[in-house]
Amino acid sequence: MCGFVIHEKTTKENSLQKIDQMSYRGLEGYVGYKHWKGYDMAHTSLPMVDPNPEISIQPICDHPWESPSMFVGEIFNWEEFGEFENDAYMLHRIFKENLAEMGSLNVSHVHDFWHYFDGFWSFITFIEDKPIIFTDFLGIKPVYYRTDQFAAASEPRVLLSYGEVTPNFLHLSNVMKWGYDPMGGTPWNEIRQLKPGHFLFQGQEVCYWDWNKVPLFNLRDDLDRAVNLRLGGFREASILLSGGLDSSIIYGLIKKQGLNITPIHVNNHEYSYAALVAGDDEMVEVNLDQVGDYEAVEIHQSPVDLGSVKPQIAMARELDKLDFRNVLTGDGADELFGGYRRAKEYDSQLSDVFLELPYYHLPKLDRTMMEQTVELRAPFLAPSVICHALNTPYAERNGEKKVLKKLFGDLVPEEVLERDKHPLKTDQIRKDPMKQRQINMAIWRDMYGF
Repeated sequence: MCGFVIHEKTTKENSLQKIDQMSYRGLEGYVGYKHWKGYDMAHTSLPMVDPNPEISIQPICDHPWESPSMFVGEIFNWEEFGEFENDAYMLHRIFKENLAEMGSLNVSHVHDFWHYFDGFWSFITFIEDKPIIFTDFLGIKPVYYRTDQFAAASEPRVLLSYGEVTPNFLHLSNVMKWGYDPMGGTPWNEIRQLKPGHFLFQGQEVCYWDWNKVPLFNLRDDLDRAVNLRLGGFREASILLSGGLDSSIIYGLIKKQGLNITPIHVNNHEYSYAALVAGDDEMVEVNLDQVGDYEAVEIHQSPVDLGSVKPQIAMARELDKLDFRNVLTGDGADELFGGYRRAKEYDSQLSDVFLELPYYHLPKLDRTMMEQTVELRAPFLAPSVICHALNTPYAERNGEKKVLKKLFGDLVPEEVLERDKHPLKTDQIRKDPMKQRQINMAIWRDMYGF
């Protein structure tokens, strides 16, 4: 759980001001800064792996003469790759060692190691004194950068003050039509989101990710492993338990490991189903406060559909009050395994996975949860699980998630297994989504002066 900013030819004071705009992504005292070869770098973190300030404060730099690195996110299986202080140091050193061996940037060889990591990340380091920036396979930890100069950050609003910006009308038009932009743009022409599975080097986005290189076993074992890794070795866990199929499967896998688990449920929303899954475990029920349209647009930094954003903001605030920092969730299963009704009409999976997830669902999760310093861990978004979904025949992901019911039905009560999906959304979106988009757009234009 971290945030970063990097800019060419700025000042330490300016960089720390920018990172202060994202202070909620870390803890006081875990802010680092470094100037390197004309670049100013600042980083804030909330350490999850090892809460040791000496090794958690970034940028990472082993020697004064060595180029630094910054890491955002988590790699859950980092201990499998050697004896390192944490996942950030592991990635920093592996990257440096690979470059030392190859002597240059080689996409087909140097970056093969990425495919063995299970987690989510954005990562900045240097090659020949030039910055190179990576984002993970699905943009779970997104990166934004300016096209008119070198500047990049974990959130787009941090980049606004580095120069003039103009409205991206194609993006705004797509948002009005679809509720988000399937082209992956931002509301500003001068700011872009780095494509998932790509790195940015000298102004060019280059794909380094190859789904064919992700190691696979079988879906049951790979999802079980993903759950175990996201528990981080803790003997207690918490989970957002909606009473739907996806979170119930994750809950069942945790219970099968004999761990103590705290189910968290939104009061009065499908309670009976969640109670069936929880069994004798006492649920923590939360009441979601109303979130205004203006503050939702401000937090999300975009006028996209807010039907699920506002409940997510309210949920994040409740989790913060209860001091839940790491929470498992069933997010991603609908997009991967055809859980939406539209999957019955056409094969929407590819657009769901590679457009809706990185350009709509995941950015809003990152911003809403980070705003309250809460991290959601989603086992369904493990690389191996995604690969299984991509290889699943259409007949088994046609809106009923047949493959999940077949493989994990023994973990879920029959009533939950066969129930219809009822997502948590605001009444405004349910009744008139176009009107809500118009409201969001008006708020955004007023907020940013367009």
